[in-house]
Amino acid sequence: MHRPAILLLALTPFTAFAQPANDACSTAIALSCGQPVIGTTESATTDAAPTCGTGITAPGAWYRITGTGDQITLSTCPDEQFDTKLNVYTGGCGGLTCVAGNDDAGNGVFCSTVSFVSQTGTDYLILVQGYDNETGPFTLTVECAPPSPDVCQGALPIACGAPYTGTTEGATPDAAPFCGTGITAPGVWHSFTGTGQQVTITTCPDEQFDTKLNVFSGTCQALACVAGNDDASDGAYCSTVTFVAEEGVTYHVLVQGYDGETGPYTLSTACLSCGSPLDATVTPLDASAVVNWSSTNASAGFTVEHGPVGFAPGAGTATTGTLGVDGPPVSIGGLLPGTAYEAYVRESCDGSESPWAGPIAFTTLLEPPAANALCSGALPIACGGSVEGNTEEGILLPGPACGAANITAKGLWYAFTGTGDDATLSTCLNSAFDTKLSVFTGACGALTCVAGNDDGPGCAGNTSALTFQTSAGTAYLVLVHGYGQDAGGFTLTLTCAPACTAVGNDDCASATLLALQPVGGCESSMGSTACAFAPATPNPPCDPYANIVDAWYAFNTGWGTDLSLILAAESAERIHAALYTACDAPAYVECWMDVTAPIPLAELEPNTDMLVRVWNSGGSEAGSFSICVEGTFSVAMEELPAGTAVRVWPVPSAGELCIHTRSPQRRIALIDLQGRTVLVAHPQDLLPARVDISGLAPGTYLVHGEDGFLGRCVKE
Repeated sequence: MHRPAILLLALTPFTAFAQPANDACSTAIALSCGQPVIGTTESATTDAAPTCGTGITAPGAWYRITGTGDQITLSTCPDEQFDTKLNVYTGGCGGLTCVAGNDDAGNGVFCSTVSFVSQTGTDYLILVQGYDNETGPFTLTVECAPPSPDVCQGALPIACGAPYTGTTEGATPDAAPFCGTGITAPGVWHSFTGTGQQVTITTCPDEQFDTKLNVFSGTCQALACVAGNDDASDGAYCSTVTFVAEEGVTYHVLVQGYDGETGPYTLSTACLSCGSPLDATVTPLDASAVVNWSSTNASAGFTVEHGPVGFAPGAGTATTGTLGVDGPPVSIGGLLPGTAYEAYVRESCDGSESPWAGPIAFTTLLEPPAANALCSGALPIACGGSVEGNTEEGILLPGPACGAANITAKGLWYAFTGTGDDATLSTCLNSAFDTKLSVFTGACGALTCVAGNDDGPGCAGNTSALTFQTSAGTAYLVLVHGYGQDAGGFTLTLTCAPACTAVGNDDCASATLLALQPVGGCESSMGSTACAFAPATPNPPCDPYANIVDAWYAFNTGWGTDLSLILAAESAERIHAALYTACDAPAYVECWMDVTAPIPLAELEPNTDMLVRVWNSGGSEAGSFSICVEGTFSVAMEELPAGTAVRVWPVPSAGELCIHTRSPQRRIALIDLQGRTVLVAHPQDLLPARVDISGLAPGTYLVHGEDGFLGRCVKE
């Protein structure tokens, strides 16, 4: 019965496709601006290139182009003979560094488009490949033009009080980092110069498509997140961001869309010298309510006014005070149970007043909440003990986000005093709902995060567990709350055990310094997540809910290029990493889960301090790992002109360095062999100049002055 099929196969002509000439990176075919090329990935072999915007999922064909300083747009559209992908790299074939990548140019489109601003003289390597092992013929177009608003470098300026109307239709995907909300559609870039005021940038009330906004500082090559928003409020599909724009700082604003959507938009920018209260909320009790908000004003007075539904500000009951002294939060009393009210908030700054925030509608409770619904009513819990509760009897009050435990649901409060032991708090397997745990120190009105957890390791039902080291005599406040709006019954246990010796770099402020290593010469440092603890710092976006125990590292990029993070699990079961830029308010850059290969650190600014956070979930996953940052770097040492009267002595020196030059040097810098400026002195026109180097680490340093390179010294 199968013979007809066999006969058909025998009569079907067989086509053999030759391996493409540009199957290998080393045989990449040159591209020219404005000249499309026809190619194929059929019979190509698999490429060992790094993920870049999109993963390598099919054999591909290689091309190359030299940058001219223009924006280069590469596209396989509208040709859709198969589902393509594009990846763009710099560096040699043996050391590819990601520039940009794209899978689908838009919703329902299976061709690919990528756009980037090229550097003059830089060679770019382009891989055309396919989705899920697909191969086929394609036409690749190459367009070169001055940077457009489609890329950060071509951003259109916006200003206070001047709306801009534009569209994201026809834009290409952007390789910007996560910032408040993810990058999920092609966008258009704008720029704004800070005025030192509170700035609100919005696409509201225009809702021609579902927008997103991301705001960055820094450079286009090293964007630092400032703010981001998807929906301005529940049920609204326009977007709003508010932040204090530092005077003179350039901000990069990306207008994009939800889930691939594009369309027209109107972008408005408002600047206020007395900023409006932000995120104002009212938490009702039975006969009172708590009003909370955040402020961007350094010092101000405030007015909270409440009244029946529909009242106008000025006709209600006012509560006034000084910001940071009398609130927020602010309690308002004299309310009737089960009654609907509205409230407004505004601030006063040096004679000017902010706009009112409100109306904020709320309805008081019919019955009083549990005694420990408020922080001030926290109930005791002791080591070895347990308590039962039900967060349905609690209330929702805003508070700091500790680790993964941002506060979004009703909660109940508990308290205990530290003994110096390791404390483990747990609802693991003892809750009827998806719990979170937050631990604080400090007064109820000025809470400081200690640790937080959403989903504990091995805890079924998304229940919670966390361990942290206590300080003897310190009072701790514990909030049991839920994920989303979840609430219900739980049992909270507290167990205490002798403290282990915590890793020295368990928090960002004590990050271990890593020296930049040459490519191929990494001498790795060893680290561990054993006896690391749940942090107060929010989880990275790539791992938002898990329990985290982490270790922190710091390095300076120096004059390095082609930097890579080399991270390997040793006794640790698995390991993850994230990149940040600061400790005081850690600015997230990027993160990577289940690291098993070198991580390219592309386009980092030279001589910039960076932070690496290494983590896993603790428990059985905890253990040791190795870490190293490597790169290509060099420090040029100019030859001194013959007859130049320069002396640097003594060499070596343990304390003071003397430098004699033909003319006084008003500024002398010492640079280490990684290209980092480690000391700057101002000798005040003295000859010889005297520089105290006693604080430097032992090693060799280059001495630079206003005349350039002056010599070398050795600190012993």
